[in-house]
Amino acid sequence: MPMLIGATTVVCTLLSVMFGQIALGMEASGVLLAAIVLMSLQRN
Repeated sequence: MPMLIGATTVVCTLLSVMFGQIALGMEASGVLLAAIVLMSLQRN
C-alpha cells in the first residue's frame, strides 16, 4: 500500500504544478486524506 500513497502524492504534485500551484496545501491534504481513508477501509 505504500506505493499507493506515493503515486497519489506524485499525481497531486503534478496536478498542482499544472494548475499553477493553486491551493497546493489543500490539494495535497485532500488527496492524502482520501488515500488514508481508502487504506483504512480496505484494511477492515
